[in-house]
Amino acid sequence: MSSVRFYEFQNNISRGKELIGLGEAIQGLTVGVVDASDMYRAALVQSVAALDSYMHDVVLDHAVAIVLGSRSPGSESKIGLHFGTVADILAAASPSERELRAREAISARLSRETFQQPEDIAKALSIVGVGAIWSTAFGSTGAKAARTAVSLVVRRRNIIVHRCDVDPSGLGGSYPLSRDDAVDALATVERTVIAINACV
Repeated sequence: MSSVRFYEFQNNISRGKELIGLGEAIQGLTVGVVDASDMYRAALVQSVAALDSYMHDVVLDHAVAIVLGSRSPGSESKIGLHFGTVADILAAASPSERELRAREAISARLSRETFQQPEDIAKALSIVGVGAIWSTAFGSTGAKAARTAVSLVVRRRNIIVHRCDVDPSGLGGSYPLSRDDAVDALATVERTVIAINACV
Protein backbone atom coordinates (compact mmCIF):
# COMPACT_ATOMS: atom_id res chain seq x y z
CA MET A 1 0.00 0.00 0.00
CA SER A 2 2.87 2.40 0.70
CA SER A 3 3.78 2.26 -3.01
CA VAL A 4 0.36 3.74 -3.81
CA ARG A 5 0.85 6.39 -1.14
CA PHE A 6 4.33 7.15 -2.47
CA TYR A 7 2.92 7.59 -5.97
CA GLU A 8 0.37 10.07 -4.56
CA PHE A 9 3.19 11.87 -2.77
CA GLN A 10 5.15 12.12 -6.03
CA ASN A 11 2.14 13.72 -7.71
CA ASN A 12 1.79 16.21 -4.86
CA ILE A 13 5.48 17.13 -4.75
CA SER A 14 5.40 17.56 -8.55
CA ARG A 15 2.75 20.21 -8.06
CA GLY A 16 5.23 22.09 -5.87
CA LYS A 17 7.90 21.77 -8.56
CA GLU A 18 5.45 23.17 -11.11
CA LEU A 19 4.88 26.17 -8.85
CA ILE A 20 8.63 26.80 -8.83
CA GLY A 21 8.60 26.66 -12.64
CA LEU A 22 5.70 29.09 -12.69
CA GLY A 23 7.64 31.43 -10.41
CA GLU A 24 10.61 31.33 -12.78
CA ALA A 25 8.33 32.09 -15.74
CA ILE A 26 6.57 34.95 -13.95
CA GLN A 27 9.89 36.45 -12.91
CA GLY A 28 11.11 36.37 -16.50
CA LEU A 29 7.89 37.72 -18.02
CA THR A 30 6.83 40.42 -15.60
CA VAL A 31 10.30 41.81 -14.72
CA GLY A 32 9.50 42.78 -11.15
CA VAL A 33 5.83 43.68 -11.64
CA VAL A 34 4.68 40.46 -9.97
CA ASP A 35 6.59 39.03 -7.00
CA ALA A 36 7.68 35.57 -8.13
CA SER A 37 8.72 34.68 -4.59
CA ASP A 38 5.04 34.12 -3.78
CA MET A 39 5.13 31.13 -6.17
CA TYR A 40 8.17 29.83 -4.29
CA ARG A 41 6.31 30.25 -1.00
CA ALA A 42 3.37 28.34 -2.43
CA ALA A 43 5.74 25.57 -3.55
CA LEU A 44 7.26 25.29 -0.07
CA VAL A 45 3.80 25.12 1.51
CA GLN A 46 2.78 22.47 -1.05
CA SER A 47 5.81 20.36 -0.16
CA VAL A 48 4.87 20.27 3.53
CA ALA A 49 1.27 19.49 2.57
CA ALA A 50 2.56 16.60 0.45
CA LEU A 51 4.58 15.30 3.42
CA ASP A 52 1.63 15.60 5.81
CA SER A 53 -0.76 13.95 3.36
CA TYR A 54 1.65 11.07 2.76
CA MET A 55 2.13 10.50 6.50
CA HIS A 56 -1.62 10.61 7.19
CA ASP A 57 -2.28 8.08 4.45
CA VAL A 58 0.45 5.65 5.57
CA VAL A 59 -0.68 5.85 9.19
CA LEU A 60 -4.30 5.41 8.10
CA ASP A 61 -3.49 2.31 6.04
CA HIS A 62 -1.49 0.71 8.84
CA ALA A 63 -4.09 1.60 11.48
CA VAL A 64 -6.89 0.08 9.41
CA ALA A 65 -4.82 -3.07 8.97
CA ILE A 66 -4.33 -3.24 12.76
CA VAL A 67 -8.06 -2.78 13.43
CA LEU A 68 -8.91 -5.49 10.89
CA GLY A 69 -6.32 -7.87 12.38
CA SER A 70 -3.97 -8.15 9.41
CA ARG A 71 -1.15 -6.15 11.06
CA SER A 72 0.31 -6.42 14.54
CA PRO A 73 0.00 -3.30 16.67
CA GLY A 74 3.06 -1.50 17.93
CA SER A 75 3.91 -1.23 21.59
CA GLU A 76 2.64 2.37 21.59
CA SER A 77 -0.55 1.56 19.65
CA LYS A 78 -3.45 3.74 20.70
CA ILE A 79 -5.60 5.48 18.12
CA GLY A 80 -8.45 6.69 20.37
CA LEU A 81 -11.72 5.47 18.84
CA HIS A 82 -14.95 5.64 20.84
CA PHE A 83 -16.63 2.37 21.85
CA GLY A 84 -19.63 3.21 19.67
CA THR A 85 -17.35 3.61 16.68
CA VAL A 86 -15.66 0.28 17.39
CA ALA A 87 -19.07 -1.39 17.76
CA ASP A 88 -20.15 0.11 14.43
CA ILE A 89 -17.03 -1.25 12.71
CA LEU A 90 -17.55 -4.72 14.20
CA ALA A 91 -21.25 -4.76 13.21
CA ALA A 92 -20.47 -4.39 9.50
CA ALA A 93 -22.16 -7.03 7.35
CA SER A 94 -19.12 -7.80 5.17
CA PRO A 95 -15.33 -7.53 5.30
CA SER A 96 -15.34 -4.72 2.73
CA GLU A 97 -17.95 -2.79 4.70
CA ARG A 98 -15.91 -3.35 7.89
CA GLU A 99 -12.81 -1.96 6.17
CA LEU A 100 -14.74 1.04 4.83
CA ARG A 101 -16.14 1.83 8.28
CA ALA A 102 -12.72 1.46 9.89
CA ARG A 103 -11.13 3.66 7.24
CA GLU A 104 -13.76 6.40 7.71
CA ALA A 105 -13.53 6.33 11.52
CA ILE A 106 -9.74 6.34 11.66
CA SER A 107 -9.47 9.01 8.96
CA ALA A 108 -11.83 11.25 10.94
CA ARG A 109 -9.77 10.66 14.09
CA LEU A 110 -6.44 11.39 12.36
CA SER A 111 -7.78 14.55 10.72
CA ARG A 112 -7.37 16.35 14.05
CA GLU A 113 -3.58 16.04 13.92
CA THR A 114 -0.70 17.08 11.70
CA PHE A 115 2.25 14.86 10.85
CA GLN A 116 4.81 17.44 9.73
CA GLN A 117 7.29 17.89 12.57
CA PRO A 118 9.80 15.05 12.98
CA GLU A 119 8.61 14.13 16.47
CA ASP A 120 4.98 13.99 15.26
CA ILE A 121 5.98 11.77 12.35
CA ALA A 122 7.90 9.42 14.67
CA LYS A 123 5.04 9.27 17.17
CA ALA A 124 2.42 8.59 14.50
CA LEU A 125 4.43 5.78 12.95
CA SER A 126 5.24 4.24 16.33
CA ILE A 127 1.50 4.03 17.03
CA VAL A 128 1.12 1.73 14.02
CA GLY A 129 4.18 -0.39 14.77
CA VAL A 130 6.94 1.44 12.89
CA GLY A 131 9.45 2.39 15.57
CA ALA A 132 12.58 4.55 15.51
CA ILE A 133 11.80 5.81 12.01
CA TRP A 134 14.51 8.50 11.87
CA SER A 135 17.41 6.24 12.83
CA THR A 136 15.99 3.42 10.72
CA ALA A 137 15.58 5.62 7.63
CA PHE A 138 18.72 7.75 8.00
CA GLY A 139 21.01 5.74 10.26
CA SER A 140 22.15 6.77 13.70
CA THR A 141 24.59 9.34 12.28
CA GLY A 142 22.17 10.97 9.80
CA ALA A 143 18.95 10.99 11.84
CA LYS A 144 19.56 14.28 13.66
CA ALA A 145 20.49 16.15 10.46
CA ALA A 146 17.42 14.76 8.68
CA ARG A 147 15.11 15.80 11.54
CA THR A 148 16.67 19.28 11.64
CA ALA A 149 16.29 19.75 7.88
CA VAL A 150 12.60 18.84 7.98
CA SER A 151 12.03 21.05 11.04
CA LEU A 152 13.49 24.06 9.21
CA VAL A 153 11.22 23.54 6.20
CA VAL A 154 8.16 23.13 8.44
CA ARG A 155 9.11 26.20 10.49
CA ARG A 156 9.31 28.29 7.32
CA ARG A 157 5.98 26.87 6.13
CA ASN A 158 4.42 27.94 9.42
CA ILE A 159 5.78 31.48 9.07
CA ILE A 160 4.32 31.65 5.57
CA VAL A 161 0.95 30.20 6.53
CA HIS A 162 0.45 31.89 9.90
CA ARG A 163 2.26 35.22 9.38
CA CYS A 164 2.14 35.68 5.57
CA ASP A 165 5.96 35.39 5.70
CA VAL A 166 6.06 38.96 7.01
CA ASP A 167 8.72 40.14 9.45
CA PRO A 168 6.76 40.63 12.71
CA SER A 169 8.78 43.74 13.57
CA GLY A 170 6.99 45.52 10.73
CA LEU A 171 10.27 46.93 9.48
CA GLY A 172 11.46 44.46 6.89
CA GLY A 173 8.39 43.47 4.90
CA SER A 174 8.34 39.86 3.74
CA TYR A 175 11.22 37.54 4.45
CA PRO A 176 13.11 36.78 1.23
CA LEU A 177 12.60 33.40 -0.43
CA SER A 178 14.50 32.55 -3.59
CA ARG A 179 13.97 29.87 -6.18
CA ASP A 180 16.95 27.99 -4.71
CA ASP A 181 15.43 28.14 -1.23
CA ALA A 182 12.22 26.58 -2.55
CA VAL A 183 14.10 23.93 -4.55
CA ASP A 184 16.11 23.01 -1.44
CA ALA A 185 12.95 22.76 0.68
CA LEU A 186 11.25 20.47 -1.83
CA ALA A 187 14.39 18.34 -2.13
CA THR A 188 14.53 17.98 1.66
CA VAL A 189 10.92 16.81 1.82
CA GLU A 190 11.37 14.48 -1.13
CA ARG A 191 14.53 12.89 0.34
CA THR A 192 12.72 12.44 3.64
CA VAL A 193 9.71 10.70 2.16
CA ILE A 194 11.85 8.46 -0.06
CA ALA A 195 13.83 7.31 3.00
CA ILE A 196 10.74 6.84 5.18
CA ASN A 197 8.84 5.04 2.41
CA ALA A 198 11.60 2.43 2.23
CA CYS A 199 10.92 1.59 5.90
CA VAL A 200 7.14 1.55 6.12
